[in-house]
Amino acid sequence: MRIGFVGLGNMGGPMAGHAVASGHDVTVYDTQHDRIEPLVAAGARGASSPADAAREAELVSVVVLDDAQVLDVTLGTGAVIDALEPGAVIAIHSTVTRDCLRTVDSAASARGVRVLDAGISGGVPGATAGTLLVIAGGPDATLDAARPGIEPWSSEIVHVGPFGSGMAAKIARNYIQYASWGAVHEGQALAQAAGVDLATFAHIVRSTNAIRATELTLDRPDATIRPVDELGDSGRALAAAAALGLKDLAVAEALADELGVPLPGLPGAKHGFPGSLGVESDA
Repeated sequence: MRIGFVGLGNMGGPMAGHAVASGHDVTVYDTQHDRIEPLVAAGARGASSPADAAREAELVSVVVLDDAQVLDVTLGTGAVIDALEPGAVIAIHSTVTRDCLRTVDSAASARGVRVLDAGISGGVPGATAGTLLVIAGGPDATLDAARPGIEPWSSEIVHVGPFGSGMAAKIARNYIQYASWGAVHEGQALAQAAGVDLATFAHIVRSTNAIRATELTLDRPDATIRPVDELGDSGRALAAAAALGLKDLAVAEALADELGVPLPGLPGAKHGFPGSLGVESDA
C-alpha cells in the first residue's frame, strides 16, 4: 500500500516505522527534517512538503498536534489535499475538534477524497510497540480502505460509528483521564496540607480501591445513561451511592476551606452529580 505520513514526532515516527517494516511503500514528512532521516534509512522516502508526502498515496496518516496544524498540513499551502487522487483516504490521528474534522472532510469530499477520524490511544509506548488502539469513525468502506495501512502499528481498531463519532469517543476518553489526574493531584494537595505523608496517602488510596471507582462507574447496569428511577434496584443502589458521595464531597470541601486548599475540580459537592444519577446537592 502507498502511504504518506505527515508528522513524525513521538507518536508518528514509530507508527511510520512500523508501516515501513511491514513492507508498505511509505513517504514521510515532518517540519523537523532530522526526524525524516532515520525513516529514510529504514526504507521510507523523504518528502519536502505534506503534498509531496501525499503524492500517489492511497492513505495519508496525519499525526500532528492540534486543529491549526491539521488544517495547515491538510488544506494549507503545499498541503495533502493538493496531491491526493479521488478515492484516497486521509486518516486524522490527532485529537482535534469535530469542527476541524468537518472542515477537512468538506474540502476533501469536493475532490472525491475520503476522511477517516481515527484517534489513537496508548501513548509513546503503544506507538513504539505497534500496539495502539485506534478509535475510528466513518463509513465501513473508508475504514476498510485504510485498514491495511493502520494495522501494522495497532493492536485493535474499534469502529465506533459514523464520521466524527470516533473522535467524540476519544475526546470523552481523554476527559476521564485528565480529569482523574487532576482529582488525584488535588487529593494529594489536600492530604499534604493536613500533614499526611504522601507515600502513606498513596498506600491508603491504592489499598481501598479508590482508583477502581472509575471502572465501577463505567460498568453501568444499563447500556445507556438514563434516570436512575428507570433502572429498578440497580438504580436505587446507584442513587444511594451518589448521595453518600455528595456527603463525602461536602466534607472534603469543608476540609479544603479550613486549610485554604483550592479544589477546582470539585463540582459534585456544590452542584450535584449529573441528573442521570438522580441526586442533587442541597449546597
